[in-house]
Amino acid sequence: GSMSQRPHPDNPIGDASTPPPPFALAELSERCMGNAAVATLVLDKFEKQLTADIREIQERLAAQDTGQIARTAHALKGAAGAVAAQALRELAAKVEILARQDQLDSIAQEMSSLRSEVERCLDHLPTARRALASAASGESGGTEAAR
Repeated sequence: GSMSQRPHPDNPIGDASTPPPPFALAELSERCMGNAAVATLVLDKFEKQLTADIREIQERLAAQDTGQIARTAHALKGAAGAVAAQALRELAAKVEILARQDQLDSIAQEMSSLRSEVERCLDHLPTARRALASAASGESGGTEAAR
């Protein structure tokens, strides 16, 4: 049949239309012992830190202050690690190393990647929060609708 003429089995992981989420919610949830309230707090803190850190790095880059860039990138790396945001963590680590080597031009080149990965994480937060909230309401066994 024509169905068997497909070039390859569909592989949801490699599907370009849905990139993997920027951070591993399951891992975060596990670290928080499945406590959705705690996980949500971690996400809130993550959101604030992402926004503040990326702004700080940009300002320090303009001021050519590699010492402060290294410190901020290090903090960002920790925040990314806390929510298992692997790509963001690697980018922050790269920026931290470049800052320690005073590579301002290279940092400037990495900024667009770093910014877009931060955006990706921030864009994913509402989805992550919804997932946590629905998991929480499912656990409690409460039948009350959230509408």
